[in-house]
Amino acid sequence: MARTIITAEDVTQMDAGATIVVDADTTITAAARELARRRGITVQDTEDGATPPAAASNAPGSAPGRASSEANAAHAAEVAAAPFVAGGALGSIIVTAVGVNRPGVMAELSTAVGGLGGDIQDVSQRITGGYFNAILVVDIQNSGKNFTAFRDALLSLSEPSDYVVTVIDERVFTAMHRLG
Repeated sequence: MARTIITAEDVTQMDAGATIVVDADTTITAAARELARRRGITVQDTEDGATPPAAASNAPGSAPGRASSEANAAHAAEVAAAPFVAGGALGSIIVTAVGVNRPGVMAELSTAVGGLGGDIQDVSQRITGGYFNAILVVDIQNSGKNFTAFRDALLSLSEPSDYVVTVIDERVFTAMHRLG
């Protein structure tokens, strides 16, 4: 089962008095936990990953009485399938590329991003000893494309003997760096 990450943005979409069950497949960021406390949303940690039968959630898209782990998983599936709109700089992805330096690498990356309607907001590039690394922050909110379309197109540029591309949505990137 895919890991569900609950962020502060997710908590803002929940009704006061809701319950979030954090089981073995769910991670809640520190900011989300604090916001839940302030909004009167109960965060219920389970030791063995089992969902208490009486627990219910008001996660977006959940039905009244649905077990929280099911609602968390359903919400994660909705987020994955929906056009990307996320936390941080709304609708942004982080693209990294690392490999052997050669002419045209940045042109390939920027052409792929532009072809999908993405807007490069920030770039950091460095060449060291014949190798390059690049980090791009790309706004995809107004592109009409979802995260998956960008990820698949950019990953198709990867060639292990040339350069490798990774793509992560900024919401996940931000949540990863808040876990402690």
